[in-house]
Amino acid sequence: MKLSRVHRVKTGDRGVVAFSLPDYAREHYAEMIRKGQPDDVYDVTIERPRLRRTTGPGSQNHHLNGHIQQIANEIGDNFDSVKLAIKFEARSLNYPGKDVAGHWIPQSEKECNTEECAILIDTTHRIAAFLGVILDETNT
Repeated sequence: MKLSRVHRVKTGDRGVVAFSLPDYAREHYAEMIRKGQPDDVYDVTIERPRLRRTTGPGSQNHHLNGHIQQIANEIGDNFDSVKLAIKFEARSLNYPGKDVAGHWIPQSEKECNTEECAILIDTTHRIAAFLGVILDETNT
């Protein structure tokens, strides 16, 4: 189980790091530690929270979806197909996804942070250039 947005508890010792677990995760982690490892060693990843993609007029979300619609209109394809193709192309730039039954499924942009949405926007620009589609940047 991955935890997001946990708060650090100051211990007074820089070599000891502690976090307050949210209520929903306490039993899970208590059980994991109770079962333990033979050497009581765990893999831990600590990252600073990343900002969610922006939404609304003038946002990353508006920029991305406006460009996807422009490409779809130009090539005569539907919006969802173009969006999916962009996400698959963005995989080469480390756009996140997950394995489902042996197939890579791209993450929904609803889950994107600002960096991941920027990957999609950059990929959209590249695909438009490849297709010869001139994107209108004034409405994004």
